[in-house]
Amino acid sequence: MPSKVPAAASTLRILTYLAQRSRPIAASRIASELDIPRSSTYDILAELLDQGFVLHYSDLHAYGLGPSAYELSFGYTRQAPLARLGKRVTERLTDRVGEISHVAVLQGRHVLYVVEARLSKPASYPTDVGVRVPAHLTASGRAILSALPANQLAAVFTGETVLEPHLGAEVGPAFPVARALAD
Repeated sequence: MPSKVPAAASTLRILTYLAQRSRPIAASRIASELDIPRSSTYDILAELLDQGFVLHYSDLHAYGLGPSAYELSFGYTRQAPLARLGKRVTERLTDRVGEISHVAVLQGRHVLYVVEARLSKPASYPTDVGVRVPAHLTASGRAILSALPANQLAAVFTGETVLEPHLGAEVGPAFPVARALAD
């Protein structure tokens, strides 16, 4: 379905495209890959530049995200939508099953706990909101990893040869990544 506001749609597509890149990109490539007319691409980039959402790297003849894009993304964090939405769900789940419950998100090879609900009794294991733990060492992390397509799972562990066998391990057998991915 065509957008009722094509300029806004193109602007958001450009920002999303830039956010997915690890380096600045030439305007001609942005236009080509997003199938946006070159003149529109340059006009949109000029406005985004004026508003601080993109930076122009003149030595590279390329564009990357700017400080206003960072501020916008940080605003998302300040509003804590996962915490707001997850709080009720985790509280109901904890009341129903009588155990601690979490909302966690995958960040690279780790899970980050963003919401936690506990009963008044002590938890059977220590966790806290804001804690990052290797994903393969937690039930939450393993659940998230098991839902990933194989190529994305492999990308998460690219370059790893062994995984930590358990939290706080000082010594112990190595845990080969190949075995972890096969399990």
